[in-house]
Amino acid sequence: MLLKKFTLSMTLCMALIACESDAERAEGHYQRGLELMAEGDEARARIEFRNALQQEATHIDARLELARLNYEDGSLRPAFRNYLRVAEQDPNNLEAQVKLGEMAFMIKNWDAFERHTGEAIRLASDDANVRLLDLASRYRDAALAEDRAARQSLLAEAEALEAEFPDNEILRQILIDGYTVSERYDAALAQIEKSIQATPEDVDLYFAKIRLLGTLNDEDAVEDELRRMVATFPDEDRHQSNLLRFLISRDKGDEAESFLRDQAAAAPAGDTSSFVTLIQFLLATDKRAEAATELENAVAANPDALDLRALNASLKFDNGQRDVALAEMQRIVDNAPEDADTEQMDTIKVTLATMLATNGNEVGARRLVEQILTDNPSVVGALKMQARWMVEDDDTEGAINAMRAALAESPEDSEAMTIMAEAYQRTGDKALMLDFLSLANDASGNAPEEALRYATALAAEDRLTAAEATLLDSLRLQSANTEVLTLLGNIYLEQKDSGRLRQVIDALEDIATPEALAQARRLEVALLGREDGADAVMSYLEALAASPEQVGGADIALIQARLQNNEPEAARDLAQELVANNPDNLSYAYFLGLTEAATGDISGAKETMAAVVAAAPGADLAWLQLAKMQMIDDASDDVLKTLNDGIAANPQSGNLLWAKASYLQEQSDIDGAIEIYSQLYEQNSASVIVANNLASLLATFRSDPESLERATLIARRLQGTEVPALMDTYGWILFRNGDTEGALEYLEPAAAGLPEDATVQYHLGRVYKELGRKDEALAQMRKAIERVGPLGSAELVDEIRAKIAELEASSDN
Repeated sequence: MLLKKFTLSMTLCMALIACESDAERAEGHYQRGLELMAEGDEARARIEFRNALQQEATHIDARLELARLNYEDGSLRPAFRNYLRVAEQDPNNLEAQVKLGEMAFMIKNWDAFERHTGEAIRLASDDANVRLLDLASRYRDAALAEDRAARQSLLAEAEALEAEFPDNEILRQILIDGYTVSERYDAALAQIEKSIQATPEDVDLYFAKIRLLGTLNDEDAVEDELRRMVATFPDEDRHQSNLLRFLISRDKGDEAESFLRDQAAAAPAGDTSSFVTLIQFLLATDKRAEAATELENAVAANPDALDLRALNASLKFDNGQRDVALAEMQRIVDNAPEDADTEQMDTIKVTLATMLATNGNEVGARRLVEQILTDNPSVVGALKMQARWMVEDDDTEGAINAMRAALAESPEDSEAMTIMAEAYQRTGDKALMLDFLSLANDASGNAPEEALRYATALAAEDRLTAAEATLLDSLRLQSANTEVLTLLGNIYLEQKDSGRLRQVIDALEDIATPEALAQARRLEVALLGREDGADAVMSYLEALAASPEQVGGADIALIQARLQNNEPEAARDLAQELVANNPDNLSYAYFLGLTEAATGDISGAKETMAAVVAAAPGADLAWLQLAKMQMIDDASDDVLKTLNDGIAANPQSGNLLWAKASYLQEQSDIDGAIEIYSQLYEQNSASVIVANNLASLLATFRSDPESLERATLIARRLQGTEVPALMDTYGWILFRNGDTEGALEYLEPAAAGLPEDATVQYHLGRVYKELGRKDEALAQMRKAIERVGPLGSAELVDEIRAKIAELEASSDN
């Protein structure tokens, strides 16, 4: 009886619960969440708010509470999502619009910033937070317009608001930029430091402070800040690398080494990572013997330290003991104890795979990487190796997916970002390529390699000011980097900024290495030629060549300058003098051959160049020049023999393979040319020119679907190009794939840019014909037939004539 009564009660309760609506249950969870918030139990309150949203996704109050909690603990992405849902549900919710505007500003989502700021102004233009967003919007507009006066006026507004918003990061960003533009650097530094104190985990703030200190040439303060970053972010190796680079650039190599030795000495027992970093530093600073000795001693003292044994094997590999090193690495992998650190073993296996690939065993390397990833799909080093192979094989989708996985494991991996950029470049997506190069540069802390790569890409897009800024940021950490200075000099040359170019030349001369001096001389010649003319260049080079402390290569540069200045006899006389005084210097003999050819003495030039290749078969440029001289005599059999002999002596020479492919193409041996371009593409699939030529031949001279598919894959990177020859290739491939309108966008400017190229004119004619523009097509075909010339392909001539006949017949009808 009691059991029945209890069962009846339970049934009644369940019926009552079932009658409760989703909205009522949601409101119950929301109210419970508010109670928990009042008690200070935010963790459980979050759960209740989420439960409310599960019951009723449109419960706006629960959504707002959750958004506030996300915002307050710095979880901006979920906060943004939740506030966005609120704004979508209720566009008049001022809090949501303001917070979305603020967060969009901080994450630099400018479209969202303008949209939500506009909505906030519509709702409450007098609200203090809205006025701040409006100020930020107006300041950004002034900055984009480079309106210095407007920025100064808005800076004054920002200063007036500082007391009202002492900890607002948006206001602080305006103040930092305004003070920097106004050259009030102390005030800007003070604002950056306030931001660091508020958000010490934001690494970008430290870099901003370093950039500003670099502008002030306060190297001691830069060093202090770099040391601070090492202490603040001890697990991020890039900050230590930046400090070491900076110390070396200040001739403080001993301090850098002491810093690393102190770290190695302070490491816990059994932790060899700091010692490994020390050895790598010694190797990078040309203390290889010292590094080898210390490493051998460490291995002897710690025979079970697998990372030390692997590093020792790697050093032997680099020193030429490849078989010994590979055998040792294989023993380490095969005999690793069962309790060996998995992450450490994965790193060792990746190193072994790298050594195998370097030693020519790419098959073995790929097999090992595949095994590593089968056992653990998230090994970053293996993913990067796999992705590089995928890029080389034009499997860009696979490479991008692999790098997404790598970045999920290692978000600040600049190498993974660089590979991602290379993959997007292959797809023709320049915007994403530049985005990832920028991210890689930031992640590396403006390290020279990443900065050079990003600046080069920016310069290629004619974004010279951004490229300059990137290089200057890198130089603040390593002021004596020859490559960075050289690219910066090239940019100033392009910008015609003589004053800054002179500073770069002086910096290169101060470095005084052969490479730095050679680049300084090249930039000096370019500057003199532009400002003072050829006579000044000649005087400069003659003075260099005559100097008892002659810069290497100045005499050869003088020969080249005389040739460029249309003084071949003077160039030849100098070359003859140099050969007479230095009979064993084949460089002088090579240039003598060039000057003989320039004066019309082709027979003497061929004899001189033949002697050079006989004495130095590895001089591929001499073989190339000999073949060019033979072409002048139209000795086709000799040309092909010379190219083949040169390739036999230099099988990897891109110059000779390219020359042979071009020669075969001129001789209408298209299959032979395709075969060689395929070989060149296999050697270096990153070359845009090789990719273009191979894709062009495949799409123009072959009609099978496989060739077109391959050409399409290879040519994707040409999307958006403005180089006429590349535009022709990409446009023709679009046409072959049925996109006639798209082809027209590329082929019209290509034909205008290459008016004498019969093939390009013919391609445009085909597009006009397909679009039904018969008169233009006929005119274009006639233009093409006029430009074919004696070396034109018989097949091309026949095809153009057939199209002309077809168009004329249709016009008659």
